[in-house]
Amino acid sequence: MENKTNYESFLERVDALSTGDRAALKRSAGVMLPEANGKAIAAFYRCITPAVPQWQEDRWFAASCIKCLWDPAEGAGEPVEKVLADLIRGAELSDSMQHRVEGLLDTQWDQDGYMLTKLCRMMKLIRQKTSEEIDFADLLEDLIYWNNENQSVQRKWARAIFSTNGI
Repeated sequence: MENKTNYESFLERVDALSTGDRAALKRSAGVMLPEANGKAIAAFYRCITPAVPQWQEDRWFAASCIKCLWDPAEGAGEPVEKVLADLIRGAELSDSMQHRVEGLLDTQWDQDGYMLTKLCRMMKLIRQKTSEEIDFADLLEDLIYWNNENQSVQRKWARAIFSTNGI
């Protein structure tokens, strides 16, 4: 739970950024940290603490950029996997979205940014189809543990999205 608090504090600092800094991060959604422009990098480092291990910075950067696709909001939203499940079950998203999710679940987080590109496309589609707020602290945690050997994040998403019993 302590990590969740750190994630939430970081995301609150992202929300508190100037409109210009948030716009720079928003434009960098889907871009890996080493390829981002200077304004986005500066905005990101205004929010992150030195306690974040360097190997995680690209994931924190990705979460901050995705967060800026939404307006700053009060309170936490729903986990991404629940929002996706609701959209798929409600026929808001086509069957091809299920295939996209399956493809995402098969993809590792690597420095090439392939998984991030797929995730950002999905998040932009979610943003277009719903006004529901996302739990970005939960998303950040999922990104950090995405490459876990036991695939706990992928299994959590698959259970929420594809379970025939619903959530």
